[in-house]
Amino acid sequence: MSTTVLQDYDRHGLVWALDPASGLLVPASGRCHGFVHVLPHGTGTFAALYADDAALWLQFGERRWDGEEVTVQHVQRPDGARVVTVDHPSGPRWQTQLPPPDTGPYDPTYDWTDTLADNFFLWADEQLSDPHRRAVLRDHYRRGFAPL
Repeated sequence: MSTTVLQDYDRHGLVWALDPASGLLVPASGRCHGFVHVLPHGTGTFAALYADDAALWLQFGERRWDGEEVTVQHVQRPDGARVVTVDHPSGPRWQTQLPPPDTGPYDPTYDWTDTLADNFFLWADEQLSDPHRRAVLRDHYRRGFAPL
């Protein structure tokens, strides 16, 4: 399996190469085949949504799931912590807890588009929950796109 070039979800202008088998993420350049979100809590952990010739994939570190079969749930607890759950028919339920997002100062214009831009897991949940969206992403990501 070869490396896949991905656009950084949070920092436009950054491009990464992902080795899907090892979960190794290194700086790169070239046409992108999806997005990666590098978690900000300093662990080097990441989540990615991308396509290769075979399928649309969701990956978290070394764990990888077929995007056509996976169900992603993103729940924010009352204390602000976020719980991401991945269900896949060929394996056990996987779950991780993420720290609360940094909400910054109050912004009265903050809307759903801003929420999706700030939350990779919520965006991935929304994309993977609809068969039409999955198909559009898979086709677009397979062709590749110029980094932003």
